Amino acid sequence: MSRTTSTLLRPILSRPAAVSSSKASPSLIVRYASSSPLGEIPQEPHNAGPSRTTTSSSVLPLKWPEYLDLRRQRRLWSSVTTIPTTFLGLFLGGGYFASLETDPSQLIMGIEAMYVYGGATLGCMALGYLAGPTVGSSVFSLTHPTISKGKNSPLEIMDREFFNRIKRNRADPRFQSAQNIIPDFYGEKITSLSTYRRWLRDQAVYKRKAMHGVPAEDA
Repeated sequence: MSRTTSTLLRPILSRPAAVSSSKASPSLIVRYASSSPLGEIPQEPHNAGPSRTTTSSSVLPLKWPEYLDLRRQRRLWSSVTTIPTTFLGLFLGGGYFASLETDPSQLIMGIEAMYVYGGATLGCMALGYLAGPTVGSSVFSLTHPTISKGKNSPLEIMDREFFNRIKRNRADPRFQSAQNIIPDFYGEKITSLSTYRRWLRDQAVYKRKAMHGVPAEDA
């Protein structure tokens, strides 16, 4: 090749490669990051099929700190109302059965009437104790009508989402035994994000202890 020809081709050979088209290839991997403390499932792309994962954080009606605080208040209402309903059942049952005339010679199912009425009074007290959480939840719904009333209310949606996360992250109950019980199986002690993180650590320790025989102190 002559010197003149090589001189003419030098600019063409040294020219940088053309920039590729701005359209992204459909095979590119799209990364999703979730900032929710409760570990939201990342939202699927728009061109993806129907997702079977739990509700994304972008469509949840309440934020997790707000929901956990409301959940704590509702449990507090349920605990507080249990005290008056228990005593109310005791007083109503005791007052009613104490007013009945008893005949020592007449037995009720082979038992003296005094013992039957005493057992019935304790039964009324137990009914009052069991009715306490229901009364407390009803009072809480009356004080928070915007999030508790109606079908698929915001609080009901958050309860369903919270239980799905508890069910997904808790340890397998098949490894449970009388000496090794799963800590807080239903997440009832979770009242904040910090207690939720502690609950996750406890579940991880239990899984390690149950599956690999590692003591909890060493985890």
